[in-house]
Amino acid sequence: MLEPVIVTALLIVLTGWCAVHCALVLAGRRCADRRLELTEIVMALAMVAMMAPALDPLPPVVWSALLAACAAWPALLLLGRAGRPGHASRAGPGGWQHYPHHALSAAALAALVLPLAPTHHHARGAAHPGAAAVPEWTLLALAAYFLAHAACGAGAMLPRPADAARRAGARPVLGPAAPSPRLVAARQSVMSIGMVYMLLGMS
Repeated sequence: MLEPVIVTALLIVLTGWCAVHCALVLAGRRCADRRLELTEIVMALAMVAMMAPALDPLPPVVWSALLAACAAWPALLLLGRAGRPGHASRAGPGGWQHYPHHALSAAALAALVLPLAPTHHHARGAAHPGAAAVPEWTLLALAAYFLAHAACGAGAMLPRPADAARRAGARPVLGPAAPSPRLVAARQSVMSIGMVYMLLGMS
């Protein structure tokens, strides 16, 4: 019976690391898109709050509002770039191509937070039938998507000879170093695994 507690504790630690890594990347001013880092910090903290509700000082309604904003913001940015295809084509890795994933992640988290509102106030951490407000097939479909996203992130962490040759020939850059692509991929995989864990727990 200790396995779920251990897995939850491990995911809380790893998701907390994701929030810290996002903040460090944002402070370093070398991230591909600062707007995505801000939304990812909010999502990581929301996931920690959902997995450890007893330590969460914010009510679920506040988290839902923050997550709804995190979902709307990249969606609006994506719509704005759709009208400027020439400008969108110059976006680098980690930029506008990841807006749909961030919007879906934030929307899914917002949908998961609201049913927990009665639990948060009365019996923190206990299961509540309000979680069934989201259809089970939707939860399973989202879990399959995030599982595939985690697998893609894990694949991006594998070493490639071309990447090693590129790093060997790269010139040193003054100022804050760019975030490691493997750390970014690891962070995205952890976030997706956390989503799978919570979605399957709700189903």
